[in-house]
Amino acid sequence: MSQSEKFFSEAGKSYKPGIITEIVLAAFDMQRKGKRLISLSGGSYDPQSFLVPEIKRLLEEASDSTWREILQYGSNMGYWRLREALSGFMGKMGIKADSEREILITTGSQQALDLLSRVFIDEGDIIGVGSPTYLEALSIFNQFSPQFLAIPVDENSLNLEFLEEALRKLKREGKSMKMLYTVPSFENPTGAVMPQPNRRRLLELAEKYDFLILEDNPYGYIAFEDEPPTPMKVFDKNNRVIYLSTFSKIVSPGLRIGWVAADEAIIRKLGFAKSSVDLCSDGLSQHVASELLNMGMVEKQIKRITDVYRAKRDLMLEAMNVSFPREAKWNKPRGGLFLWVTFPEGVDATKMVFEAVERGVAYIPGSNFFLDPSKTNYMRLNYSFPSKEDIVEGIQILGKLLKEKL
Repeated sequence: MSQSEKFFSEAGKSYKPGIITEIVLAAFDMQRKGKRLISLSGGSYDPQSFLVPEIKRLLEEASDSTWREILQYGSNMGYWRLREALSGFMGKMGIKADSEREILITTGSQQALDLLSRVFIDEGDIIGVGSPTYLEALSIFNQFSPQFLAIPVDENSLNLEFLEEALRKLKREGKSMKMLYTVPSFENPTGAVMPQPNRRRLLELAEKYDFLILEDNPYGYIAFEDEPPTPMKVFDKNNRVIYLSTFSKIVSPGLRIGWVAADEAIIRKLGFAKSSVDLCSDGLSQHVASELLNMGMVEKQIKRITDVYRAKRDLMLEAMNVSFPREAKWNKPRGGLFLWVTFPEGVDATKMVFEAVERGVAYIPGSNFFLDPSKTNYMRLNYSFPSKEDIVEGIQILGKLLKEKL
């Protein structure tokens, strides 16, 4: 043990590498050995689809006064031009948010989740989450020691019958749920979509049982079969929904632009919390994001990457039909970035991942998306990042390994 470790706080001692970090470290180790790793793991952007010439041109054409503005400290609420542009962008989806009072810019949506946890979660608070759900949300919430209410997820996202019965039980016990976190559109990791009637029903439950809804929408713009699902925030009449989104999946993860749309009192409090974390988000990225929105490039890019990801999804499904064992079952996602694979009980995809890495392919074990780590017979596959050639080769490698195990 390092001499420094004795000084770590209890929270500091709790920080450990997550599965994505472990896979990244394994990839570096393989590179040192001269080997290649095909990543079907994280939800990274398609490398060939970045708006490189457009962003280079934007920066080259920026005036001296613009440079002086974006290189200076900015507002903790975010660059005003970006908030105005995002208000218009969300308005096209039906979300009404005042740019001055109801929108906060964050350093990625991950910071938004962190700020919301700081502002809302006390130790012992009951927080509803899907089972499974986004693994990094669970990690952030865990820092604040809540009690979790795990709600089963099916093809319609959250099981609302289960949720309502759980809420009734809590009420009988004199308890209540403070907040519910959901990714209702092309959910991470399952790709599930919450139907519109269910979204309205969830809002009714929030009114009846008095809780807030965190609607995380990184993937809802990338719809393969139909129009993008209408965000729950559109139906929110009483400020129950806190809406989160990000540029990471629609333009660039490297820009680190996320945002929150919510009631003015919530946004103000989040802004105070952000001031104690990073003062303000990066001005350069915010300038680029606002210009891309004002030029209409974001909508064009969404259409472009939707076509790219649809083709990659179809290729992965075709390769799985050929290479995967018949005992494995998987969905056909209608949007988003991920495929969810289910194996018979007894198959341990968590243990198997490092054997897969040794053979040259990585995925995310499904157990990481559950509060219960014993759910090991699932895996999440990503098709947005790998090339078409790597998708086919990676699925072939995985298929061979799976047939050996099954």
